[in-house]
Amino acid sequence: MKVRELLLEKEVEKYKQAWNSFSHKYDSISEYEVHSGMPVIGQVFQFEDKPLFRAHVFQKRLRRFDPYFISKKYVHPFWHAQHYFMVMEQLYHAGPNKIRDNSKLVGKDIPESFDWKIPIFWRDNISVELILDDLGKHGNYLKEKGDFAFYNDKKNIVVSKMSVITYWQSRSYIRDIEGIKEGDSKALERLIRKIEHQAICHRQMIKPRKTLISSETELIEKLQSGEVPEQELHDFFSFWDPK
Repeated sequence: MKVRELLLEKEVEKYKQAWNSFSHKYDSISEYEVHSGMPVIGQVFQFEDKPLFRAHVFQKRLRRFDPYFISKKYVHPFWHAQHYFMVMEQLYHAGPNKIRDNSKLVGKDIPESFDWKIPIFWRDNISVELILDDLGKHGNYLKEKGDFAFYNDKKNIVVSKMSVITYWQSRSYIRDIEGIKEGDSKALERLIRKIEHQAICHRQMIKPRKTLISSETELIEKLQSGEVPEQELHDFFSFWDPK
């Protein structure tokens, strides 16, 4: 979907003006919001109540990622394909989170199309845009299309495009919580195993969580006593300290 397919003609110009005047575009975003230890986009702009999001790309930060692992800074003058995906994924986490809680969902992405006719150079002033299109239910999943456009803001042109189809559903620990409430006799056992595995993952992190509400032992004891501490479970199954 293109901007002109989502917005009325008079809204397109309003959208451009609103983005140009967005005062927080160069403000840093948190690791929690993008679900990445290396945020490379600025604060996310949403146009009115539309499923339309945009963010500035901090190119110097992005260039720290070298897909060839031979240098502290990517040596070629233009983006590698993985840079596109990093930027896309960070906006896909942070943008829609303004209208839903992405942390409780798991998405299975299927890349659909790529149009990278003009390479993006590190000297360019780049922003990335996302338009969401709800495609309804597909079995047990919610189907959604995400259309991304990469802008050269200095020249006010679109230089690249990408689109993905995503199938969303509740994360498995959420489904276990629901199972416990519904009387599934195996759900408690499954959730405890997931807690034990998550605890191992927490211990392996480069940047361990600092503000966990409850430990692995505390959560398991509460569950075995008949309590379902949902807020503490949501916190434990996140790798990110809230901003």
